[in-house]
Amino acid sequence: MRSFLLQVWRILPLRLQIVLSRVIRPLFQVFAAAVIFSEDKKILLVKLTYQRSHPWGLPGGSLDYSETPEDGVIREVREETSLEVDVEKLLLVKTWRPDKVGLYYLCKIKAGTFQPSAEVSEYGYFSMADLPDVRSFDVGLLDQIFQMMGRNEYELA
Repeated sequence: MRSFLLQVWRILPLRLQIVLSRVIRPLFQVFAAAVIFSEDKKILLVKLTYQRSHPWGLPGGSLDYSETPEDGVIREVREETSLEVDVEKLLLVKTWRPDKVGLYYLCKIKAGTFQPSAEVSEYGYFSMADLPDVRSFDVGLLDQIFQMMGRNEYELA
């Protein structure tokens, strides 16, 4: 059923997705995303099956009611990729539109092997210089994350 609903969602115009999103989850939408770096300091991005244009982005999604953001990001990464992660720290809080809040967590993979899911067809590690087809506002976000990590213990080239 979930796979079918994702396919229907994919064909809906963006404006209708926004309206339906507000009906399905009124008030604020809070989502958590995982920021995962490889040993060579590239960031993990996933290709979403339900996004027609600019399908690449960080793994993550909306929180369930009564779920902590940390538990939510762990669950979302597992559901989307079959990877198990540990949450290291909160990196960034970002507001999208007046009713959407994103929490970005630095995570490390502790177990698992990538398996495609109904939501994610593939994954890869990318530098800022070789990003795949991501949304334009995500390019700025990814650049901000790379810059933040470059100022910390992760010296990114």
